[in-house]
Amino acid sequence: MDWLAGIPAALLSMLTTLLILWLTLSPDPLGPDSPRLFPGADKVAHALMFGFLTVMILLDYVRKTQWRPVKPRIVVGAAACSTILGCIIEVVQREMAMGRGFEYTDMLADFIGAAICAVGWIMVINPLLKRLIDKSN
Repeated sequence: MDWLAGIPAALLSMLTTLLILWLTLSPDPLGPDSPRLFPGADKVAHALMFGFLTVMILLDYVRKTQWRPVKPRIVVGAAACSTILGCIIEVVQREMAMGRGFEYTDMLADFIGAAICAVGWIMVINPLLKRLIDKSN
């Protein structure tokens, strides 16, 4: 965890957000040779991206708070921020008219990914952080 402490605050969240913006707002970010995947793979990708963003927001938060467990309302807030960003991106895609489409199902996938990671954080990561704090005391 020492190496994570040296990373500037919010850098992980910002880099993840920039990557998501590039992947979702570029007309063809992976190029014409991108592999063909199974139907619905884009929804899985949305869930993974916004779940990962939720985790990065929370990781930045716990680094700032000396690795203390995160209150559930903060976890929900991180998931909400991720989901709201996903919804904004869908609206921007529609307005840009660059071949990217507006889909409510993408928004739902963004929410599902963020929610799964939020629940996972509360059920798995918070107890680990609590044990880490108890062990160091």
